[in-house]
Amino acid sequence: MSMAFPKPGKALIGVMIAVGCIWVAYACAVNFADADPGVAFPFMGNGLTSFIQPWRFLTAALLHHPNAPWHLLTTLLGLYFLGTTLEDRWGAKKMLLFLAGSAMFAFAIQAAVGALVPRLDSPRFFGGLGMVEAVAVAWALANRNAQIRLMFVLPVSGTMLLVFVFVMSVLNVIAARAPTEGLITPFGGMLAGWLFGDYSPLRRLWLKLRLKQLQRETEVMRGAKARTRAASGLRVIPGGADRPKDRRDLN
Repeated sequence: MSMAFPKPGKALIGVMIAVGCIWVAYACAVNFADADPGVAFPFMGNGLTSFIQPWRFLTAALLHHPNAPWHLLTTLLGLYFLGTTLEDRWGAKKMLLFLAGSAMFAFAIQAAVGALVPRLDSPRFFGGLGMVEAVAVAWALANRNAQIRLMFVLPVSGTMLLVFVFVMSVLNVIAARAPTEGLITPFGGMLAGWLFGDYSPLRRLWLKLRLKQLQRETEVMRGAKARTRAASGLRVIPGGADRPKDRRDLN
């Protein structure tokens, strides 16, 4: 296995710089300027209120705990090592849409399930775990036999990575150890990675519908051409040396 470090594209570099700068500003304000941590509350998820203010689902993914550098690093490392391959294949625009859509979808699932099952609710949720879980699942489904070094040491395949992220999320639920993103957000992120990635059932459905539409359009065009030929009074003259010579054919 190669230990060469990946080279992220513009989209990932921009997202990682934005997340890092936001954390530095928030941490410095709270830890050195005696700012109230609640200054960031309007940008965090807040239960069903987030559906009324949907920008929270996106801004919450950009915020990380001001007293936990590892919370930030796990997001940056996940995006860096797993997202680079996806951006190479998708391009910057699709990558940004995937990250934003996955983050919002994962937090929306957390807010909805938390409202239905209070024990799984989180009063405020924030962090990039849902987004990273989506990237991990999308990468793993597209690279089942490829290997990466988890934590720079443990070699794991795409399939093993899927098992790892799912088992860790289940163990957190059993232990009732909720990350700042909430207990359900990781599962929402995994679902988003499956729905929005290369092996998405939604994508397959869209391609099937598109194929049927093209087939219908082709049949309509063929029918129109056949009707045009019939109305013109023209006929197709068979070729070949055995055709009787008739100069009227020239007309």
